[in-house]
Amino acid sequence: MHDEGASPREEYRLRVDLAYVGRDFQGWQIQAVARTIQGELRHLVSRVLDREVTPVGAGRTDTGVNARGQVAHIALRSEAECDRLIRALPGMVPGDIAITAIRRVSPAFNARLAATSRRYSYHLLLGRDIFRPYCWQLGRDLDRAAVDRAAGWFLGAHDYASFCKTSSLKDDGNICDVSLCTLEWGADSAIFHVKANRFLHHMVRNMVGQLVEVGYGRREADDIPRILAARSRSAAGGMAPPQGLFLEEVTYPEHLLDPGYQPPSSAQGVDA
Repeated sequence: MHDEGASPREEYRLRVDLAYVGRDFQGWQIQAVARTIQGELRHLVSRVLDREVTPVGAGRTDTGVNARGQVAHIALRSEAECDRLIRALPGMVPGDIAITAIRRVSPAFNARLAATSRRYSYHLLLGRDIFRPYCWQLGRDLDRAAVDRAAGWFLGAHDYASFCKTSSLKDDGNICDVSLCTLEWGADSAIFHVKANRFLHHMVRNMVGQLVEVGYGRREADDIPRILAARSRSAAGGMAPPQGLFLEEVTYPEHLLDPGYQPPSSAQGVDA
């Protein structure tokens, strides 16, 4: 029982899976004036519940970055609030956001902190086509064998400081364990697929920037280990633009997807 006058505990969680076109958003994270994904969701959720509730996202995508598999959680006070949002929210989002699934999960579920891996894709067009806006249009082919060789160097656990925005470097060594790093080639296109336990700020776009440099013949494929070892953003070249990047998937431990699961140390719920 809560003390009289105390705020109710947020003992319920919803998982929201969503997709969005990033072109008209200033990224995920709420900003004072600019339009953001988190800001749109907070506005809609707060309208339904008649109180301010801020969803927490798995990844803080940047301005112009897209998602097909973003995940957010919403901490709630009752089953009734869960039911209201499940019914109302999918039909309220604007045309450049789609809620692909919404369901109750464990109160221990945290979209950002509980994620075990994230997977991104980056789309390259080797020609030009004004009707294909969600890609980096290079206008020329790449040395495909060299790019494939360079991509292989990213596999495994490495310090990715050279591929991170300097002001966003972590204090824990910036190690990321990359389990998938490959290119899917088409006649006039390429899709870069990458999966890791975590990603640093701008990491995927900087990886793609280096691969394109290799594909142009401006760098050697075997330069990648040297760039990684330098642990300095200045060692790497340019960054790919945002419009070709998609957050594709976020994975979680299975037990956190069970609404009935309670962590041993938290029988009374988990605050956001």
